[in-house]
Amino acid sequence: MEKLIECKSITKTFGNIKALNDLDFNLYDGDIYGLVGANGAGKSTLLKILAGHIKESSGEVIILSENGDNHNKVREEMGFLVENPGFYSYMTGKKNLKYQCDLKGINYDSEIEDLAKEFKIDNALNKKVKGYSTGMRQRLGLVASMINRPKILILDEPINGLDPTGIIELRNFILKINKEWNTTIIISSHILNELSLIATRVGFIKDGHMVDELTSEELKERSKMCIKLIVENEDSSKVIAILEEELKITDYKVLSDGEIEIYNDINIIDIQRKLASHDIYPKSISNKENSLEDYYIELMGGNK
Repeated sequence: MEKLIECKSITKTFGNIKALNDLDFNLYDGDIYGLVGANGAGKSTLLKILAGHIKESSGEVIILSENGDNHNKVREEMGFLVENPGFYSYMTGKKNLKYQCDLKGINYDSEIEDLAKEFKIDNALNKKVKGYSTGMRQRLGLVASMINRPKILILDEPINGLDPTGIIELRNFILKINKEWNTTIIISSHILNELSLIATRVGFIKDGHMVDELTSEELKERSKMCIKLIVENEDSSKVIAILEEELKITDYKVLSDGEIEIYNDINIIDIQRKLASHDIYPKSISNKENSLEDYYIELMGGNK
């Protein structure tokens, strides 16, 4: 698979603050890459470096096989929505889009009008941006980021200000252009389960490090159904022995306070009967579906 972006040992400092710390990152052709992390973890800093808004302090960034000397050229094939979209408030939405087209050297045409309709901002294009709501600005920013049918699209918290319908529309459009335009996408979001619906890979950033990456298949495995069993702490060792030796359960996780997650395909009733035969009665037992958010909280040590 072709590697479109490669970051090698990227570090970025702001005074005494190290926003990125020896971070490695790869983006492959066809990816929808979900980037997650707490506020201040380094997500926006990484995306700003890729967009050319700031420069890394050390390390190497290779974009479309070009190093830093030629990044301005290859960025013509990219689209960006990083942090709050910037527009001239005294100009109309249409004039702002035409200005963006001039900067990119492309014509303002019917396809861009169609994009505006896709994001339901077409009826406001002749209004000045200063009268736009937060959601309208975000929709205009999404259109502006895609006017050149980018090879690589970078979206930083793109659902900010969007209502639930807008979030669904954006999700579907991302999937559409990934397939029809062959656009590779990096998208950061704090709504983790939303990312899990579209991402082919997910990267977790903490304190400027990439602490884990999961493919969509690995993510589904992490998010699979399990049985949540809670017993008295003093019974935990005996329960584990019963699960392993008598019920032949091998795929499980022991958590704190007598909590056990069982991933093997087994009926809850069978577990209850077997434990009861040893005079062990769980405090609770239920089916549970893990989520990306569950894994995130576990990975980040409970910080969200």
